[in-house]
Amino acid sequence: MRAGCEDTSPEDCQGWIRHSRRSALITSHISQQNSTRSVSARSLGQRTQAGHTNRWQLPGALGSDLLGQAQVQRAEEFGNKSSDRKKYSADPMALHWHETATSCPHSPLPRLVHPLSASRRARLCKDVTWSSKLDTPEERLDVLYGRVAHNAKPDVVLECLGVRWKLHCSVLSSSDTLFELYTNSKRQQDVELQERAVIGKDSRVSSSACERGLVYRKWLLRGPLTLRLPVKDDSINKEALSFALRTLYDPEERPDEWGEAVLSTAGLLGMSNLFQKCLTEMLAHISSSTVCSFHQVSCKFKETFLQRACERWLELFLVTELSFHIKLKDLPFDLMLKTLRCPRLFASNEYEVLRAVLYWLYLKLNPLRETLPAHSTIIHFFSRETAVFLEQPQGQKYITIFQALRMHGITEWQHLQELQNIRVLPESWLLSILSNHYHSLHSGGNMVVTDFSKQAIRFGVMFDREQECCTQTISLCGFYFLLQAAKFGESDTYNFSIEVRALTGSYPCEKGHVIVFNMHL
Repeated sequence: MRAGCEDTSPEDCQGWIRHSRRSALITSHISQQNSTRSVSARSLGQRTQAGHTNRWQLPGALGSDLLGQAQVQRAEEFGNKSSDRKKYSADPMALHWHETATSCPHSPLPRLVHPLSASRRARLCKDVTWSSKLDTPEERLDVLYGRVAHNAKPDVVLECLGVRWKLHCSVLSSSDTLFELYTNSKRQQDVELQERAVIGKDSRVSSSACERGLVYRKWLLRGPLTLRLPVKDDSINKEALSFALRTLYDPEERPDEWGEAVLSTAGLLGMSNLFQKCLTEMLAHISSSTVCSFHQVSCKFKETFLQRACERWLELFLVTELSFHIKLKDLPFDLMLKTLRCPRLFASNEYEVLRAVLYWLYLKLNPLRETLPAHSTIIHFFSRETAVFLEQPQGQKYITIFQALRMHGITEWQHLQELQNIRVLPESWLLSILSNHYHSLHSGGNMVVTDFSKQAIRFGVMFDREQECCTQTISLCGFYFLLQAAKFGESDTYNFSIEVRALTGSYPCEKGHVIVFNMHL
């Protein structure tokens, strides 16, 4: 610093020093700002341009790049519309750029290389772009028969549900309805061709025979036959129709879900194999979310085997599973009544049956609910009214439902208190229940039974297949019952027994009675 200031005045030397320090500070601040900006750009995932179509991508391999995914689909659609132009592709999982042979070698944009292999890149791009959920039903059919029929020209065009479905005559034999429509249309076309040929032969016009042959040949090769199939069933939709038509080319095709739409479509098209396959799949997939709709379909097509399977499922799982599912509101009145009256209805105790009925009734009175309420909400809903529900005009039709319950089997104090708090049952019903309990307690546990098939109390135990033995003790009016279930050998056979373990009061009993029976699962 001293050597630089030898020929200058002290004031100028000090000014030069201050200027040098200011320049150094400014330069340091700018470099620090640039480094911070580059770090923040990298941390925020700054996009870079990919291709000449103003498409941008993140530099990292991110599967959540929604913009990149949309650009992939848009680029593919653009490439299909104009195949003679240069094709660019952008994989949303990583950065890459493909150029054609006519691409400019001196492009100012950088060449982007995909870090993954070609097969991995193709599979990822296919999963994102050509997902079946993004295609329309008619497009899915076109893609399938284009692959199976090797893009052969269609012989038939089926007009149904406002869509023109392209088909080949070689697959129509699997559908009785389509084969009949095709045969009738072909016969009508042959008749029209014969009539046209006769008219051309009898006419004495100046046209030569060669010209008449060209006209006949043009009429014969005018294009595929058009078949029109009206649909009157509201359950049939485009997705189900597209699936049914795809099975003509590939029997291994599977729908999004088996149900009424597929079964109705198979019945409309006369595809007996698909109809039976749909019934088999429905039988194997009866659950809380499907049992109500499957039973409705079975009644519609009078399929007694499926109907009986749904009713048997309800006998086993109405209380234990369906009563905890929102689909309980879809259970119709007649089916609910039939299930409650069935002697094979399974329940751990009668109070659980009453709880299921109260939930079902609440959902019927509040059909807009999409979730199950809490038990306290149910109790509050039926306790807030001053009038008895079954005595009101709205509740008259539900009397038979509550008459099917065996409420004399509800003996726990808290359950009886809850039964009195809810304003559902008439006072005469409550008085009869409590009077029977009082009579049983003063008669050594004897209960008034006039019809055993309707008044027998329901108890049950849940048995796990992995368990070797399961026991449960039940107390009823001074009687103590022991329910036992034990596996018999290595087979799927179980022994169930009900044994009277102890008695109270003056009722004599020297030995407990035991009832044993076998059930094969």
